[in-house]
Amino acid sequence: MSPRRRRSLIAILSLVVLPLGVAAPARADRIDDYIKAEMQKRRIPGLALAVVRDGTVVKMQGYGLANLDHDVPVTPDTVFELASVTKQFTAAAIMTLVEEGKLQLDDPILWHLPQGPATWSAITVRHLLTHTSGLPGLEENFKALWPGGPRLYYSTAQLFNAATKDPLSFPAGERFRYSDVGYFLLGMIIEHVSGQRYADFLDERFFRPLGMTSTSVIDQWKILKHRAAGYTIRDGQLVNIRRVAQAELASHYGVMSTVKDLVKWEAALAAGRVVSVASLGQMWTPVRLTDGSTFPYGFGWSVDERRGHRWISHTGITGTEFSRFPDDKLTAIVLTNLGALIGSRELVSPWGLTLGVAGRYIPGLLVSTQKAEPDPDPAATERLRDILGRLARGEDVPTVNPRLPGYVGKNVLAERLRTLQSFTFVTCDDARAPAMEILGERVSRVCHYRLVNAEGTRYYSFFLTDDGRVATVWSTTE
Repeated sequence: MSPRRRRSLIAILSLVVLPLGVAAPARADRIDDYIKAEMQKRRIPGLALAVVRDGTVVKMQGYGLANLDHDVPVTPDTVFELASVTKQFTAAAIMTLVEEGKLQLDDPILWHLPQGPATWSAITVRHLLTHTSGLPGLEENFKALWPGGPRLYYSTAQLFNAATKDPLSFPAGERFRYSDVGYFLLGMIIEHVSGQRYADFLDERFFRPLGMTSTSVIDQWKILKHRAAGYTIRDGQLVNIRRVAQAELASHYGVMSTVKDLVKWEAALAAGRVVSVASLGQMWTPVRLTDGSTFPYGFGWSVDERRGHRWISHTGITGTEFSRFPDDKLTAIVLTNLGALIGSRELVSPWGLTLGVAGRYIPGLLVSTQKAEPDPDPAATERLRDILGRLARGEDVPTVNPRLPGYVGKNVLAERLRTLQSFTFVTCDDARAPAMEILGERVSRVCHYRLVNAEGTRYYSFFLTDDGRVATVWSTTE
């Protein structure tokens, strides 16, 4: 085991022993001010926040309104649709079955879904967990169901039949492509192997034993106490999001929960009461692709690093985010009721608040708190700004990792640059120890820049090799 992996597992183990008490937060006003200002700026109607540090809840609070029609305030008991934050529950269910010896990560999925097409023969359970199966992304999945427009109900059989007709975009293991289809199929595998419905499995194995009394798998027919209404932005106006469809199997998006219950889930994860510490280590390890490079996603979690701090997280399209900083023993959970619609070009931005919250507890995490230094190389700054423009236009850039353009949201980047006002150097971090690899490139330093446009301020971080090549680029709000 590498020294870095040992440190990661030690960090996990360090979380398991402390009881989940509640302490008065020392920085309550600062967090409140940050959250309220961001809600106003981003037009978030309602938000619930929980912060756990050293096993103790230091902040749990609701802000704004859960329902605008009836002026219902958000509380820690408000139930939100987690959307893709669900994927960690599905991944944990798979790992539970692996620990019981009922399936293996490298099982071909056709062993458990023999009715699937021959084109899936090389896809394993691990490929589904890590989004490296080659199955389609969010704007192209279940395509056979598109004619006739959205439906109110989708059976498992209908979704599976549509999935079998979706073309693969690359050989399994070759690259990362986020896919709801993969996590839907994982739900089918859970049902096949366990002999239980997905919702019943989660309820029996996780929700009831952990006392997560306000957590369930979505049932649009059910009256759900304290449920937040969902909103989005359309034609510049705040409107109802109209997410009313029901899937018989919702393993890719369907868990409903509260920050209060997710704190219980967090404590159980940390204590090894969901899956073992060894299984968590696998879930929180970046996937290794067939060419030997890695991508920062594990099993149901993104696995990143921010300024030397490990950052394990996931977001949901409904405006939810769950972030763990295991080396700092801090977890931040933000649930909002402002979501996005797939394919919409409206500016909807409820995400990134967990990083902003965590950075107000963890010194040095945020670039925004770093005093800007004199730019040591204005020509390099101009070159990196130009690289952003070329990536947005889909141009070939010889000084950029050839794997990177496939992961860049060109339209979003182009829109941000369209109203660019300034792009200024902040600082560079030495990334040589411990060794950092991003998309197959060894990173020696990470340089941060402040980008200001009509939308506001974002921070772009360029991960650079010894010879100045761009291994990858991250963008965050803080």
